[in-house]
Amino acid sequence: MNVNAPSRYLRVALEAFASIARNLRRSRGFATVPLRHYNGYRLCAMRRAHLDGALALYAKLHDGRAMDLPRRWLYRLAGNRLGVVALDTQDRVVGAAFYGFSRRDLLEGRVHSSFSGVDPAHRGQGLATELRRTAILHFRANGVRGYSSRISADNVASLKPSLRLGFRIAERYHDPISGELRYYLVCDFDDDYLDDATQGQTPEPQPQPPETERKAVP
Repeated sequence: MNVNAPSRYLRVALEAFASIARNLRRSRGFATVPLRHYNGYRLCAMRRAHLDGALALYAKLHDGRAMDLPRRWLYRLAGNRLGVVALDTQDRVVGAAFYGFSRRDLLEGRVHSSFSGVDPAHRGQGLATELRRTAILHFRANGVRGYSSRISADNVASLKPSLRLGFRIAERYHDPISGELRYYLVCDFDDDYLDDATQGQTPEPQPQPPETERKAVP
Protein backbone atom coordinates (compact mmCIF):
# COMPACT_ATOMS: atom_id res chain seq x y z
CA MET A 1 0.00 0.00 0.00
CA ASN A 2 1.26 3.44 -0.86
CA VAL A 3 1.64 5.26 2.47
CA ASN A 4 1.53 8.60 0.67
CA ALA A 5 -1.88 7.93 -0.88
CA PRO A 6 -3.99 9.32 2.04
CA SER A 7 -2.02 12.58 2.11
CA ARG A 8 -2.27 12.87 -1.68
CA TYR A 9 -6.04 12.39 -1.61
CA LEU A 10 -6.33 14.91 1.21
CA ARG A 11 -4.31 17.44 -0.76
CA VAL A 12 -6.49 16.95 -3.85
CA ALA A 13 -9.64 17.33 -1.74
CA LEU A 14 -8.34 20.51 -0.11
CA GLU A 15 -7.39 21.98 -3.49
CA ALA A 16 -10.86 21.17 -4.84
CA PHE A 17 -12.51 22.79 -1.83
CA ALA A 18 -10.28 25.87 -2.17
CA SER A 19 -11.17 26.18 -5.86
CA ILE A 20 -14.90 26.03 -5.16
CA ALA A 21 -14.58 28.54 -2.32
CA ARG A 22 -12.47 30.88 -4.47
CA ASN A 23 -15.03 30.86 -7.27
CA LEU A 24 -18.02 31.29 -5.00
CA ARG A 25 -16.34 34.19 -3.23
CA ARG A 26 -15.32 35.94 -6.47
CA SER A 27 -18.72 35.54 -8.13
CA ARG A 28 -20.84 36.23 -5.04
CA GLY A 29 -21.89 39.73 -6.10
CA PHE A 30 -22.36 38.93 -9.78
CA ALA A 31 -25.71 39.38 -11.47
CA THR A 32 -27.22 36.41 -13.26
CA VAL A 33 -26.17 35.90 -16.89
CA PRO A 34 -28.72 37.91 -18.92
CA LEU A 35 -31.02 36.41 -21.53
CA ARG A 36 -30.10 37.00 -25.19
CA HIS A 37 -31.79 35.82 -28.39
CA TYR A 38 -29.93 34.75 -31.51
CA ASN A 39 -31.24 33.16 -34.70
CA GLY A 40 -34.05 31.27 -32.95
CA TYR A 41 -31.91 30.22 -29.97
CA ARG A 42 -31.94 31.52 -26.43
CA LEU A 43 -28.65 32.15 -24.65
CA CYS A 44 -29.02 32.42 -20.90
CA ALA A 45 -27.72 31.55 -17.45
CA MET A 46 -26.91 27.92 -16.67
CA ARG A 47 -29.57 27.33 -14.05
CA ARG A 48 -29.92 24.04 -12.21
CA ALA A 49 -32.67 22.95 -14.61
CA HIS A 50 -30.12 23.21 -17.46
CA LEU A 51 -27.15 21.65 -15.69
CA ASP A 52 -27.85 18.00 -16.55
CA GLY A 53 -28.16 18.89 -20.23
CA ALA A 54 -24.98 20.96 -20.14
CA LEU A 55 -23.04 18.18 -18.41
CA ALA A 56 -24.38 15.63 -20.90
CA LEU A 57 -23.14 17.83 -23.76
CA TYR A 58 -19.75 18.15 -22.05
CA ALA A 59 -19.48 14.35 -21.80
CA LYS A 60 -20.64 13.91 -25.39
CA LEU A 61 -17.89 16.20 -26.63
CA HIS A 62 -15.27 14.51 -24.40
CA ASP A 63 -15.77 10.93 -25.62
CA GLY A 64 -18.09 10.11 -22.73
CA ARG A 65 -15.85 11.46 -19.94
CA ALA A 66 -17.81 13.26 -17.24
CA MET A 67 -16.78 16.58 -15.76
CA ASP A 68 -14.93 16.22 -12.45
CA LEU A 69 -17.01 16.28 -9.29
CA PRO A 70 -15.72 19.59 -7.80
CA ARG A 71 -16.67 21.52 -10.92
CA ARG A 72 -20.05 19.80 -11.09
CA TRP A 73 -20.70 21.04 -7.55
CA LEU A 74 -19.46 24.53 -8.41
CA TYR A 75 -21.87 24.89 -11.31
CA ARG A 76 -24.73 23.48 -9.25
CA LEU A 77 -24.07 26.24 -6.74
CA ALA A 78 -23.17 29.12 -9.08
CA GLY A 79 -23.97 28.05 -12.63
CA ASN A 80 -26.30 31.01 -13.14
CA ARG A 81 -23.30 33.33 -12.62
CA LEU A 82 -20.48 31.23 -14.11
CA GLY A 83 -22.16 29.32 -16.95
CA VAL A 84 -23.97 30.01 -20.20
CA VAL A 85 -26.24 27.68 -22.18
CA ALA A 86 -27.78 27.86 -25.64
CA LEU A 87 -31.31 26.46 -25.84
CA ASP A 88 -33.20 25.43 -28.95
CA THR A 89 -36.92 26.03 -29.51
CA GLN A 90 -37.73 22.99 -27.36
CA ASP A 91 -35.57 24.20 -24.45
CA ARG A 92 -32.93 21.56 -25.05
CA VAL A 93 -29.32 22.45 -24.25
CA VAL A 94 -27.44 22.56 -27.57
CA GLY A 95 -24.51 24.68 -26.44
CA ALA A 96 -22.79 25.26 -23.12
CA ALA A 97 -19.88 27.22 -21.70
CA PHE A 98 -18.32 26.90 -18.25
CA TYR A 99 -16.14 29.57 -16.61
CA GLY A 100 -14.11 29.93 -13.44
CA PHE A 101 -11.31 31.71 -11.64
CA SER A 102 -7.90 30.18 -11.09
CA ARG A 103 -5.32 31.87 -8.87
CA ARG A 104 -3.72 33.29 -11.99
CA ASP A 105 -7.05 34.69 -13.16
CA LEU A 106 -7.63 36.41 -9.84
CA LEU A 107 -4.19 38.01 -10.00
CA GLU A 108 -4.70 39.17 -13.59
CA GLY A 109 -8.35 40.19 -13.21
CA ARG A 110 -9.62 37.72 -15.80
CA VAL A 111 -12.04 34.79 -15.90
CA HIS A 112 -11.11 31.51 -17.56
CA SER A 113 -13.13 29.41 -20.01
CA SER A 114 -12.80 25.79 -18.93
CA PHE A 115 -15.12 24.52 -21.67
CA SER A 116 -17.26 25.91 -24.48
CA GLY A 117 -18.96 23.68 -27.02
CA VAL A 118 -21.92 23.28 -29.36
CA ASP A 119 -23.74 20.09 -30.28
CA PRO A 120 -22.54 18.98 -33.76
CA ALA A 121 -26.10 19.14 -35.12
CA HIS A 122 -26.23 22.88 -34.35
CA ARG A 123 -22.80 23.97 -35.52
CA GLY A 124 -22.13 26.35 -38.37
CA GLN A 125 -24.75 28.87 -37.23
CA GLY A 126 -22.60 31.15 -35.13
CA LEU A 127 -23.58 29.68 -31.75
CA ALA A 128 -19.96 29.24 -30.61
CA THR A 129 -19.32 32.94 -31.16
CA GLU A 130 -22.56 33.90 -29.42
CA LEU A 131 -21.75 31.77 -26.38
CA ARG A 132 -18.46 33.63 -26.03
CA ARG A 133 -20.07 37.00 -26.68
CA THR A 134 -22.75 36.38 -24.04
CA ALA A 135 -20.06 35.48 -21.50
CA ILE A 136 -17.92 38.49 -22.37
CA LEU A 137 -20.83 40.90 -22.00
CA HIS A 138 -21.81 39.29 -18.70
CA PHE A 139 -18.37 39.27 -17.09
CA ARG A 140 -17.46 42.75 -18.29
CA ALA A 141 -20.71 44.07 -16.76
CA ASN A 142 -19.68 42.45 -13.48
CA GLY A 143 -16.31 44.17 -13.27
CA VAL A 144 -14.03 41.49 -14.70
CA ARG A 145 -11.10 42.89 -16.70
CA GLY A 146 -10.84 40.15 -19.31
CA TYR A 147 -11.20 36.56 -20.31
CA SER A 148 -8.73 33.75 -20.93
CA SER A 149 -8.89 30.40 -22.71
CA ARG A 150 -6.70 27.45 -23.67
CA ILE A 151 -7.29 26.02 -27.13
CA SER A 152 -5.44 23.37 -29.11
CA ALA A 153 -3.76 24.78 -32.20
CA ASP A 154 -5.65 22.39 -34.48
CA ASN A 155 -9.06 23.15 -32.92
CA VAL A 156 -10.08 25.61 -35.63
CA ALA A 157 -13.77 25.45 -34.62
CA SER A 158 -12.92 27.07 -31.27
CA LEU A 159 -9.92 29.11 -32.33
CA LYS A 160 -11.55 31.12 -35.14
CA PRO A 161 -14.55 32.38 -33.11
CA SER A 162 -12.20 33.41 -30.31
CA LEU A 163 -9.94 35.37 -32.64
CA ARG A 164 -12.99 36.91 -34.27
CA LEU A 165 -14.02 38.34 -30.90
CA GLY A 166 -10.61 39.87 -30.29
CA PHE A 167 -8.68 37.18 -28.43
CA ARG A 168 -4.91 37.31 -28.82
CA ILE A 169 -2.44 34.49 -28.32
CA ALA A 170 -0.42 35.31 -25.21
CA GLU A 171 1.45 32.02 -24.88
CA ARG A 172 1.88 28.74 -26.65
CA TYR A 173 3.04 25.48 -25.12
CA HIS A 174 3.04 21.73 -25.63
CA ASP A 175 0.69 19.83 -23.36
CA PRO A 176 2.86 17.55 -21.17
CA ILE A 177 0.35 14.68 -21.42
CA SER A 178 -0.86 14.75 -25.02
CA GLY A 179 2.14 16.55 -26.51
CA GLU A 180 -0.16 18.69 -28.65
CA LEU A 181 0.49 22.37 -29.29
CA ARG A 182 -1.92 24.57 -27.35
CA TYR A 183 -2.52 28.31 -27.14
CA TYR A 184 -3.21 30.39 -24.06
CA LEU A 185 -5.37 33.27 -25.27
CA VAL A 186 -6.55 36.43 -23.54
CA CYS A 187 -9.10 39.09 -24.38
CA ASP A 188 -9.14 42.26 -22.31
CA PHE A 189 -12.59 43.71 -22.72
CA ASP A 190 -11.69 47.40 -22.96
CA ASP A 191 -8.67 46.89 -25.25
CA ASP A 192 -9.28 43.76 -27.34
CA TYR A 193 -12.96 42.85 -27.49
CA LEU A 194 -14.65 43.35 -30.85
CA ASP A 195 -18.35 43.96 -30.28
CA ASP A 196 -21.31 43.72 -32.67
CA ALA A 197 -20.61 47.11 -34.19
CA THR A 198 -17.19 46.02 -35.44
CA GLN A 199 -17.91 42.48 -36.56
CA GLY A 200 -18.82 43.40 -40.13
CA GLN A 201 -15.83 45.73 -40.48
CA THR A 202 -13.15 43.35 -39.26
CA PRO A 203 -11.27 41.05 -41.67
CA GLU A 204 -10.95 37.36 -40.90
CA PRO A 205 -8.40 37.20 -38.06
CA GLN A 206 -5.27 35.09 -38.27
CA PRO A 207 -3.21 33.70 -35.37
CA GLN A 208 -0.42 36.11 -34.52
CA PRO A 209 2.95 35.24 -32.96
CA PRO A 210 2.45 34.69 -29.23
CA GLU A 211 3.89 37.06 -26.65
CA THR A 212 5.65 34.19 -24.89
CA GLU A 213 6.22 30.51 -25.43
CA ARG A 214 6.15 27.79 -22.79
CA LYS A 215 6.92 24.11 -22.98
CA ALA A 216 4.37 23.09 -20.37
CA VAL A 217 1.14 24.27 -18.87
CA PRO A 218 1.75 27.25 -16.55
